[in-house]
Amino acid sequence: MRAIQLPDGARLSTHVDGPAQAPVTAVLVHGLSVTAALWRSHVPLLLHEGMRVVRYDHRAHGSSTRGTAALNLDQLADDLAQVLDATTPQGPLVLAGHSMGAMTVMRLVARHPRFAPRIRGLVLISPPYGGISTRTGTGPAHSFLALGRSLLVSTCTHAPSLLDAVRQRLPAASRWALRPHAHPESGAGPLPCRQGLHTMATGDIAALWHDLADQQPDPGALRQLGSRVHLLAGSLDAHIPPEQTSRLAACLPSARLETVPDATHALPLRHAQLVSERISRCDAPSHIP
Repeated sequence: MRAIQLPDGARLSTHVDGPAQAPVTAVLVHGLSVTAALWRSHVPLLLHEGMRVVRYDHRAHGSSTRGTAALNLDQLADDLAQVLDATTPQGPLVLAGHSMGAMTVMRLVARHPRFAPRIRGLVLISPPYGGISTRTGTGPAHSFLALGRSLLVSTCTHAPSLLDAVRQRLPAASRWALRPHAHPESGAGPLPCRQGLHTMATGDIAALWHDLADQQPDPGALRQLGSRVHLLAGSLDAHIPPEQTSRLAACLPSARLETVPDATHALPLRHAQLVSERISRCDAPSHIP
């Protein structure tokens, strides 16, 4: 593990596997509330394909620190640019992101077009058409789920200090437990996947959620990448319904859309072989100008 120091004081816990002379580097970006351990099954599969692999914890997630900058999608995209500059300053790239990670990759392309000529492929897993939402469908089950999510968001927004106090008393194994100083020593692996929020204060969770919910569709930059964009959706995804990803694909006529049967929002965890294959297929020299 290496820590990438950012200008605002944040340190991003980053893991690099594979030889520096590999022909292409895959950069894997996780979503909200999890850690770089989301990709633990993908690393050996991609190494077997001859790729170098970079993965990291978003700021305020897992082993990465918060820093002083605003916690929003623009900042996450700028952080990703810093990771690329620090770990892979040159050479071909394949960028893969899941959920919020997919949104981060898309925003990187828009805010940092200098990377576009190096990108052989984008694999966007469960990306929304615009912003995220507490409501993901129609019918009683979706309404009940949306109500629970809305109550949680409201509580996080209006009573963050109270929830912080509760979270500090939860068992360490709980995904919601708050351990603001629990950063592992250098050289350790990523925190378990579902422990991404252990170091994120409730107020920051709410702020990031609202920023992600306020995002508007802006696929213009992705169109420039043409067929280098591959979209993956789970047919049973209750967080980012496949219809959302299909709407995004409709704005990208050259992109490839694949809906995976019986896959939920945990598509990267439960279909690691498939996801890794899609990432490795992007390693096509013809995509580089």
